[in-house]
Amino acid sequence: MEIIRYKKSIIFILGILFVIFPIAPISRQPLIVEKPDFLVCLIFSWLILDPKNVSITILISLSLIADIFWFRPIGLWPIFIMIGSLSIKYMMTKISLDNYFLKIIYFIIFLLCIDACFFISSLVGLTEKLDFNIWLNRLIFTVLFFPVIFHLLENLLFKDSKKLNKK
Repeated sequence: MEIIRYKKSIIFILGILFVIFPIAPISRQPLIVEKPDFLVCLIFSWLILDPKNVSITILISLSLIADIFWFRPIGLWPIFIMIGSLSIKYMMTKISLDNYFLKIIYFIIFLLCIDACFFISSLVGLTEKLDFNIWLNRLIFTVLFFPVIFHLLENLLFKDSKKLNKK
């Protein structure tokens, strides 16, 4: 199988779908379970799988689109995503993440750092804070769905590049 040439556009389209999915009207009954943040899972998976070819502009534009559609403060998440992605790219040059559980632990740290920065900025900016139970449910379900998205990206989109990197 050839290396997929349009990985960045595929990631961008997946990101757009992950932005639209949580706001799409699927049923008339309200959901009891908070939806995981698939976009953060996609961004972190891409950063771990292919740190050299990650496009910061795609990450920032996806975060900005999510801010607009999800009625978040515009520009806050893109700044945190940019800082987090640059720190992860720097970390990937220093540390090898071959262990699968280490990737999950770093994802949890990444997600907690972004949420902590968002919480601190909401205190400074006097914006509305998220309820703790909603935040905890979103965190748990996002951490549970990260391995699924990571595994799918690794085996479907980055399979050939993983073989080339081993040679």
